[in-house]
Formats: sequence, structure tokens, C-alpha cells
Amino acid sequence: MQNLAEFREVYLEELEEQLQAMEEEIMRLEKEGGSEAGVQRLFRTAHTLKGSSAAMGYERMKDLTHELEHLLDKARNQALEINDETADLFFRCLDVMKQLQTEIADQNKESFDTTPIIHELRRFAELSNSGKQEVVSDHSPLLSPETHAALLDSIGSGQRAAWVNLTIMPSCDMKAARFCLIDMQLRETELVFWSDPDFSSPALPEQLTTVRWLITTTKQLTELKQWAGSLTDVEEGTAVECDLSTLAVAALPEPMEPALSAQATAASGSERIKSPTIRVHVERLEHMMNLVGELVIDQTRMQLLDKELRNQLGASEAVESMSKLSDHLTRTISELQESMMKVRMLPIEQLFTRFPRMVRDISQTLGKEVELRIEGKETELDRTLIEDIGDPLIHLIRNALDHGIESPEQRREAGKPSRGVLRISASHEDNQVMIVVEDDGAGIHTDKVVKSAISKGVITEAEAQQLSNREALHLIFHPGFSTASQVSDISGRGVGMDIVRTQIERMNGLIEIETTKGKGTLFRIKLPLTLAIITGLLVEVSGQTFIIPMNNVAEIVRIVPEEIRKVRGIPVLTIRNEVIPIAWLHDCFGYERRAATSKPMPIVIIGRAEKRMALAVDELIGNQEIVIKSLGSFLGKVEGLSGATILGSGQVALILEIGGIVNMIGRHA
Repeated sequence: MQNLAEFREVYLEELEEQLQAMEEEIMRLEKEGGSEAGVQRLFRTAHTLKGSSAAMGYERMKDLTHELEHLLDKARNQALEINDETADLFFRCLDVMKQLQTEIADQNKESFDTTPIIHELRRFAELSNSGKQEVVSDHSPLLSPETHAALLDSIGSGQRAAWVNLTIMPSCDMKAARFCLIDMQLRETELVFWSDPDFSSPALPEQLTTVRWLITTTKQLTELKQWAGSLTDVEEGTAVECDLSTLAVAALPEPMEPALSAQATAASGSERIKSPTIRVHVERLEHMMNLVGELVIDQTRMQLLDKELRNQLGASEAVESMSKLSDHLTRTISELQESMMKVRMLPIEQLFTRFPRMVRDISQTLGKEVELRIEGKETELDRTLIEDIGDPLIHLIRNALDHGIESPEQRREAGKPSRGVLRISASHEDNQVMIVVEDDGAGIHTDKVVKSAISKGVITEAEAQQLSNREALHLIFHPGFSTASQVSDISGRGVGMDIVRTQIERMNGLIEIETTKGKGTLFRIKLPLTLAIITGLLVEVSGQTFIIPMNNVAEIVRIVPEEIRKVRGIPVLTIRNEVIPIAWLHDCFGYERRAATSKPMPIVIIGRAEKRMALAVDELIGNQEIVIKSLGSFLGKVEGLSGATILGSGQVALILEIGGIVNMIGRHA
């Protein structure tokens, strides 16, 4: 049972990869008009999925992929045209496969009814054999490299390649059955390399009237013609020599063999191709990362111990040896930490590949023409962040399609191309990942944003007059805010943008907006490379150590109390002509403030997209790499905190979540 569970896990992993590959291929086919190589790749993927599903006993997935494979076989033999209608059918088939995938993953069984989509696939297959496509075409088939090599070997042994074409009499009642008998008879004496239709498929149409075979034979063409003419129920039979130069050979696709098949190969004693990669369960990686985190903590303790020994014993030989050992461990642990961080990193392509299909479907629903441009998909990001940033990005994309990009008519009236552009990009910048979602639509009208905010009671008219354009834009992140006049299924319900910012800030990230009326809107998201180990600024408040993630720190200053003044009752300070509100971290967690003195006090300027804020603390301890630990199920989610860490001294320090801190300060103001 354990082996079966392991096989199922591998099957699900490969299923995810194969469905994603199929979706990408269908998108390309729709755009390129059905290239032979693309159809061949899609056919091979469906064939592989059919085999692995059959091996695992998932009958509905096997039957569905079999019908899809049969239809794709028609397409690769040019008996079925790839157009918008067939692409839509392929996408609907893919959606059913994803439904089955969910059921298999959650319940280890299939219950979704695949009958309607199978009937539709069969209907398309039957249509491909009717009308104009009923006549056998004279096109050359797309042969696999293996089939082509076998054909050349057969010719090299002295046989000739020939086409055999048969047309059945209209009076024949069971045309498909008659052709099956003829196919069996032909294969008894000749080598058959290709046929249209494929007789290995059980879904042969009953009204089949013409068939074509590619064979090699030692017979003369006249003998073949005589044989064809003597067949019962055959109206016309021809045999012509095959011109090898007209045969097309498919490019060899990437191997995607199912796990069970690979194991069977090993069991039979055949040589296996060594793969440079192995599959490792995520939980094992997480456990290894936790162990590396413990080593980082011990490394800090070693450094503190080294300093204490130097202070107590001086520069003795033993202390020097201890110091060298500490330095060596520090370098080794740093390399190990860096290697583990790389193992956790994945290309953001895994996330970006979801978007082309989504943009296609939403654009069609809205009646808009949109070109999606994806850049920087090779940019690497921690796998946890890739999972967490997916929903915020989906919401931004939906908003851009629904509210940002105009209809073709509106764009033409504005002097723009009818097709809008949506750009999604990712890049590394200063130990951070920057993700951009940009459209060339109508832009955000800040006057509408402000009016809506006033009508909803988010701000007063007096406060609105004091807002900068940047602050007005960020009003869209208030809960329940929306400027949409109508609610749609795509977006515009007034829930989401506040959650987008909240989710990004929980990842110690930042979201910014730029917009130009009539030209478009840009959302810029900045995220740390990882959430496992970060660099933090250690500060002290009433004897308790807190950590502020460095990517949230804009700058650090020291001021005297006299520099603090009040504007409309709110304490502020001025730094380089910028008025910045100031708050005491003590107030957020119920600590008493330190008594005011003439001594300069440390201030940490924390940055948030629409404004900066000064945070007063008692002491600055310094920067340190820290391992983020969960607060655990007992404490759960605590506002203003994202986790904790253990310092080298053994003391527990709390890690601040700046978005929550800003909200807490706003309530205390």
C-alpha cells in the first residue's frame, strides 16, 4: 500500500506538469493556427497521460485522454483543422481533466461525469470523416522519428514504399468492420507504417468510406493493384509508389514517461538514462531548512562565545584556535544556508504559466482584445512566496482586464490600437523580487477615487484636500472601496484590493501604484527572496527585543524631543522638508514609554507605499540574519507580528509585520 501511495504521489506530480504543458501547447496552437510540431507534442503528452492513468487505474482520465488522443491523431494527419472551435473544445477537455485531477488528489477516486465531453470529442472526430474530409487526402503524414527510421530500414533491406488507397462501396452496410478486416489482411503480408484512420483506435466512424495505408512490400505495384481490386465491397483500389522526400518527420519531444513505466524498464534490466534531477518531497526540504536555521542560530552563539572568551582569557593559543574554528563554521554554515536557499528557489514561470489561459478566457467573456506579454519568467523566488503571491496577482490581472483595458470601440475612439496590452514581468532588484502588472488602458481617475472615498466615509472633504496624488491613489486599498458603477463577475465587488495589500505585507512585501490618465496603470510589487531567513534590524523597547525586516526600513535617524511638533494633534517630525508622523512602538504592545531626556532618541523610518512613518524605539542593537519561526498554533495570528526568532544569546525576539503595525498606530492616533 505504501508503494501505491508513492506511485500515486508521483502520478499527481507528473499529471500537474502534463496538464500545464497541454494548456501551454493549446494556447500556442490557437495562436499559431495548429503547427504540425505543436499537434505532435500535444498528442505525445495526451498519449503519455493515457498510459500513466491506465497504469494507476484511473479509468475516466484514461478514457478521456484516449478520445483526445484520437482526435489529435486526426489533427496531426491533417484530417481535422485546428481553429478557434477545436481550441475551445481542447480547453473544455482540459478543464474536465483538471476536475478529475482535483478529485484524484482529494479523494483518490473519480466521480465527475466525463460523458458529455467524450461525446463532444467523438462528434468532432466523426465530423472530420464527413463532407470534404471524407475523401482521402494526398498529404504526407507526420511520422515519428522511430517510425521513419523503421521505414528506412525496411527499404534498405530491399523493400519498396507504397501508398495503398481504398474506397468502399456505398452499398456496404458495415464499412468500418469491412475496413478492419482488410487492414488485418494487409498486415499479415506487408509492413504497415501509417494509416488514416488509425486502426488501433476503437472509435472508427461507421460511415468511413476511404482509407489510406503507407506500407513497404516486395510485391510489384501491379500485384498490389490487382489485390486491391479483388477485395469484396471495394469500389476502387489503387497502389502508387511513395516519394520519401514528401514524408514529414516530427521533432523528438522531451521524454515524459510515467513513473511506473520507468520502474518497469529498470526491473527488466534495461539501461536507464541517468537524470540530473531527483524528486524530493517538500516536507523534507522544509525539515532541512529548519535544521539549517538551527545552525545559523548556533553560529551566532559561537560568535558571541568567541568574544566572551577573548574578553576573559585574552589572546591565548586556545582562544585563537577557537576563533579559527568559529570562522570556519561560519563560512561553512553560510555556504550551506545559501545552497539550501537555492534549493527552495523556483522560477516564477510556474506561476506565470497560469495567466495566458486566464487572460484569454476573461478577454473573450468581456469582448476585449488583449495581448499578454510575460517577461522575466526565469526569475527565481522562494516556493512559499510563489504559492502566496498567486491570488494577489490574479486579482490585479482581473482588475486590469475588467476596469483598466477598454473595449475595442473605446480604444479606437481614443486613438489607440483596438488590442490592449497587459504586461506581467519579474526581476531581481537589491535582494528583492520586483513583480510588475501593467496595462495600457484608461488609467485610474484619482478624482473619482477621492469622490468615492468621501461618499463611503473613508475620508472627509477636509482630509481630501490635503491628500497628495499618491495618497489618493492608495485609497483603493481601503476595505470595501470600489469606483465601479456596476458589479461584474470578473471584479468590482469592492473586496479584494485591501486583501491584496494585506497579503503582500504579510510576506514583508510592498505594493506601489503608478497611473496616467488615458495611458494605463502599473502595479509594482516588491517581495523578499525568501521568508525563511531574512536580514532584520534589532531594536529594544522596554527591555524586549523586536526585529524590523530590513526591506521595510527606509532610514534611521536620531532626534532630540524638541524636534517633535504637532500638526492637527498628530506628533510629526520634519526630515529634509518632509513631514513624517511619528509613533512609539511601545504603544502598540502596551509598554511604557521611556522618560524624555535631552539625549538623542533613535528613530526608524519605515516605508509604506503611500506614506512613511517614524517609529520611536529605546535602543538600536544592530543588523542580523535571522531565522523566522512561526508563533505556533497556541498564539496563532497576532496583529503586528509575523513570527519570532531565537537570538544567539538564547533570547526570543519578535518579528514585526509592518502593515499590522501601521494599522495599530492608526487606531491609537
